Amino acid sequence: MKRTVGIVVDSTFGIDQAFSRKHDITVVPLKVIIDGKEYVDGSFDPSLVVRALQNKLEVKTSQPSPEQFIHAFEEQLKRYESVICITLSKTLSGTYNSANLGKTILEHPKVYVIDSESTINGAGYMTEKLIEFLDEGHDVHQGLNRLEQLKSKGSIIFTIDNLQALIKSGRIGKIQAVIGNILKIKPILRFKQGVLELEHKVRNFNNVILYLVEQTQKLISQGQVIVRIAYVDQSIQAKELEHEIYRIDDSIDIKITGVISAVVSAHVGLGGLGIYLAYE
Repeated sequence: MKRTVGIVVDSTFGIDQAFSRKHDITVVPLKVIIDGKEYVDGSFDPSLVVRALQNKLEVKTSQPSPEQFIHAFEEQLKRYESVICITLSKTLSGTYNSANLGKTILEHPKVYVIDSESTINGAGYMTEKLIEFLDEGHDVHQGLNRLEQLKSKGSIIFTIDNLQALIKSGRIGKIQAVIGNILKIKPILRFKQGVLELEHKVRNFNNVILYLVEQTQKLISQGQVIVRIAYVDQSIQAKELEHEIYRIDDSIDIKITGVISAVVSAHVGLGGLGIYLAYE
């Protein structure tokens, strides 16, 4: 059965070109500005951001324009009856507002802009499940309901080396950041339905692994557990985490999705490692 709903997402989801071509997804890119030079997210090696952060260069990001979203909507409407546009959480970026403005300017009644209330592999997983659902023949309104269900069943749990990047961007409170940095602890943060909180503090990386394993184990009674691992510069640690989670129960649907989007890496900073944890 032919899908009747088009999909537009932003580049922070980490959806690769092969997947977007196969499923006819339009990806609207954000931009990264490194030491004054502009790069389009998804079109360059994200390790460039890692090196910039290591060298303490200025790294900024910018959201897509409403015109970019208008173009994406128009392209999808050539092939589909309606369009669902999913963006990273509006609490992290103005991308959602930009997409909404594009929708308002276009004035098309069958374009729907949805805040994923997540980002990176969380939003990417939701998109994959939505496409599966729509490919079964469900309509746009059923698809929107499915997205709301997915939002409520998952969260991103992650650690970073330093909270300063998040405090600078206003995404976490100064007091929490100061406590973390003074104690030289590894902060563990959870991002769920658009809310970022400092959830736990541990003394070393081994305890980060233990905490993420424990959080995964708690979901087993809820149903099929989904784990997606992403990182900024911690590829070896990501493999270690995958191994430890797999030891809990080999029925867990676990995958390393790779390096976090360059845009998100710029805000998370070095030492970033985390999981999207959900259940079905």
